[in-house]
Amino acid sequence: MIDVVLVYPYFFNESKDRSIFKYPPLGLGYLASALRNEGFSVAIVDGSYSTRRDVVARIRDLKPTILGFYCMMTMEQTALSLGRELREDCDLLITGGPYPSADPAKFLGVFDMAVIGEGERTITELAKAVIRGEGDPVKVDGVAYRADGGIKKTKPRRRIDNLDEVAFPARDLFDDAGYKKYWKREYGYTVTSMITTRGCPYTCGFCSKPVFGSAVKKRSAENVLDELEEIAGRGYDRVWMGDDCFTIDDQRTIAICRGMIERGLNLSWECLSRVDGVSGEVLDAMRDAGCARLFFGLESGDDGILRTMKKQATFAEGKAAIDLAGRHGLKTGAFFILGYPGETNASLTKTVNLSSRLPLDYLSYTVPYPLPGTDLYDKVKDKLRAGAWTSPRSHSLLYKGDFSIVKLKFAMGKGLSQRGLLRSGGWARLEPPVRRLSDGLLRLMR
Repeated sequence: MIDVVLVYPYFFNESKDRSIFKYPPLGLGYLASALRNEGFSVAIVDGSYSTRRDVVARIRDLKPTILGFYCMMTMEQTALSLGRELREDCDLLITGGPYPSADPAKFLGVFDMAVIGEGERTITELAKAVIRGEGDPVKVDGVAYRADGGIKKTKPRRRIDNLDEVAFPARDLFDDAGYKKYWKREYGYTVTSMITTRGCPYTCGFCSKPVFGSAVKKRSAENVLDELEEIAGRGYDRVWMGDDCFTIDDQRTIAICRGMIERGLNLSWECLSRVDGVSGEVLDAMRDAGCARLFFGLESGDDGILRTMKKQATFAEGKAAIDLAGRHGLKTGAFFILGYPGETNASLTKTVNLSSRLPLDYLSYTVPYPLPGTDLYDKVKDKLRAGAWTSPRSHSLLYKGDFSIVKLKFAMGKGLSQRGLLRSGGWARLEPPVRRLSDGLLRLMR
């Protein structure tokens, strides 16, 4: 029997996802370390390279006292259906992560409790209460549960101030072999993830922050470097820095980069930044420390839509950041959202055409996803459709917008096709007529 089994309810082999952002369940690794440090036995069951049948069998073989599911929006239906199936195979069935933190009521018809916010301290206190009888689970801070015909929430969990005190994720419980095999086969190198800050101070209208909130907590450069050494020791080639904005503190970023060089860490890495969050000095330090690619959320080519999104940045600033990074020897990637509330034919066409011409190493389009608790959700909550987002690559519209999903997918294909022509050498001469023809088709579509 295992005290706590933590489940990552995603089945890569059953989806069409070929994402370049595919990493072990870092959050569950943090929970596992916290539990082990308190003397509990713990296992992580990751469905990414398995089947549903094998995951269910594995969980039942482990005979957990507490069974916990991580959940974000893409995993809702899988988490709920697995929860129903495994309801009788544990003493306490819980869920946590971004979606249950934002909307616990959606899960409490199946799960006994939802963990809201940071989970390390909450899950250890629940384990002490349930397994050792040290307290009452419904008095643990940071949980929601059903009682007396309604939803009750305990006192909000106070966030961890000193992240250097948080144990590194239990990477020995991750499916290193599965992730390494995938990355090596698809891209020729291996990657894992880490996070060096928690929280984001910006107010983008589509971004949900139910776990870490808006106040930024930062790990020290030395603490980050120690974990990077651990990752290098596990044989990985590259690291994805999963921070909302890794470059939020120039001096800390430079200290981490210098430390990587001084320690001789043979790792390349990638991260997210804001378009107004980099300087030549920081970019030079990142390049010298092995940064392979820097990603920006430009989101739209139209400044009016960017204001609606509350991005606090312009497209011109985004282009300038990409150009600056290129001059300092860094590859770049960018994300765009098509069909945001207020989008017009003119703004949509502008975004697709401008984005396809940017000198990017990676370009991604998606549609708006109204996450509970966001400004975007408030804008469209009266237009929500029934159903759920079931695949990371499905590009499903969860609300009735001004444009159909067919039109938005055509826009995505248009942008990627134009980019491909521009990068193809001899075929680049076809981009102008293709662009003009597809502009007209896009305007005609509903």
